[in-house]
Amino acid sequence: MVGQHMAQQAVTGEAPPPMSVRRSAWAIYDIFHCANNEQVFIGVVSDSQWRIFCEAFALKEFALDQTLALNNGRVAQRERILPVINAVFAKHSKEELMAKLEKSGLPFAPINKPSDLFDDPHLNAGGLLDVTLPDGHKTKLPGLPLEMNNARMPLRHDIPTEKGNSVATLKGAGFSDDDIKKLLALGVVKA
Repeated sequence: MVGQHMAQQAVTGEAPPPMSVRRSAWAIYDIFHCANNEQVFIGVVSDSQWRIFCEAFALKEFALDQTLALNNGRVAQRERILPVINAVFAKHSKEELMAKLEKSGLPFAPINKPSDLFDDPHLNAGGLLDVTLPDGHKTKLPGLPLEMNNARMPLRHDIPTEKGNSVATLKGAGFSDDDIKKLLALGVVKA
């Protein structure tokens, strides 16, 4: 899902800015800051998850408050709830918070920058392909997230370099020698 952002960073050398976050239909469906300004996305989208959440983070006052028992009540009181939850999360490192959420079975996801994904163990277990950029720089970029016969799709062709294989590519696409000469003369392609 963020392959284009990883490629953008690999080519430009600049990290892309984060995507905007839209307002949710749930009180807790946000990106939260942990200790050291790290971030985790957390979603509490059901009433039973709310009870588990309150227990996991010792939020007894919220657990006993019947005005928060149902989702609509929590959404209406987001302004009251979020500062308390933000303060609780700010005391935990990203790893501690995710371990607590994992143990409780609540949905969460670490917030990563595209540059973090180059070292992601899951992606490096077959999701990233070695690619050579046109400037000769080697990097890894996500392959298609498809499998055939229980195998991921390999890299068929590296990214072409400027003047690298324009003529062969055009011939492979069915262009005649005359058409290719015209495109070269017009500067549409280089060879």
